[in-house]
Amino acid sequence: MKFLPSIPQTLDQIPVNALKGVGANLSEKLAKIGIFSLQDMLFHLPLRYMDRTRVTPMGALQPNINAVVEGEVRACDIVFGKRRSLVVRMQDGTGGITLRFYHFNAAQKNQLTSGTRLRVFGETRRGAAGLEMYHPEYDRLDEAAPLPLEQHLTPIYPATEGLTQPRMRALASQALTWLNTHNLRELLPNEVRRQLNQSSLADALRYLHQPPTNANVQQLMDGEHPFQQRLAFEELLAH
Repeated sequence: MKFLPSIPQTLDQIPVNALKGVGANLSEKLAKIGIFSLQDMLFHLPLRYMDRTRVTPMGALQPNINAVVEGEVRACDIVFGKRRSLVVRMQDGTGGITLRFYHFNAAQKNQLTSGTRLRVFGETRRGAAGLEMYHPEYDRLDEAAPLPLEQHLTPIYPATEGLTQPRMRALASQALTWLNTHNLRELLPNEVRRQLNQSSLADALRYLHQPPTNANVQQLMDGEHPFQQRLAFEELLAH
């Protein structure tokens, strides 16, 4: 009689390569930051958060803030100074901003032609000719297929070389879907958790990876959110 192998029921038993797109190369990079299982992926919490849920007019931008802007490329040139850079100038009707890339290729330059509409996210800095963003994230906009804004605060994860923030966010989002069908190994019994009015680990992790737009960002940054305290309590039990 043939016995089928048992299926792991808890996420600490499921290797991270169960996630789509995670092969040997990516598994090796994740191992460098201590991620071996799906539970490790879920417990790899953001360092901080950014608000990408609304677009800021360029005319309202201030230095040293993270912001989302949308506008049209007016010029894209390679500039030679102390370092070669790709300089992209954008406008939105209220003002303008310069995007600067020190690491770029010919394909990227060809994408950013005059007239191209972009949604850009980055940190503003003072430049010689106004505000600039260095190596911002961007998406090309297509009027025929509108690009929705983020519905949650955007997490920034601890990473390592070869692991970009978009990749880390995609992996964390994918790992969250496993919470719908698999269990986390909780150290706190359900009855005790109810008596202490503690949330489940799954609820805490969903919130911390994808905080709603009305989340108290300062509380999250200070590590004082109740869901962060829930995880700290679990860690204390583990020790």
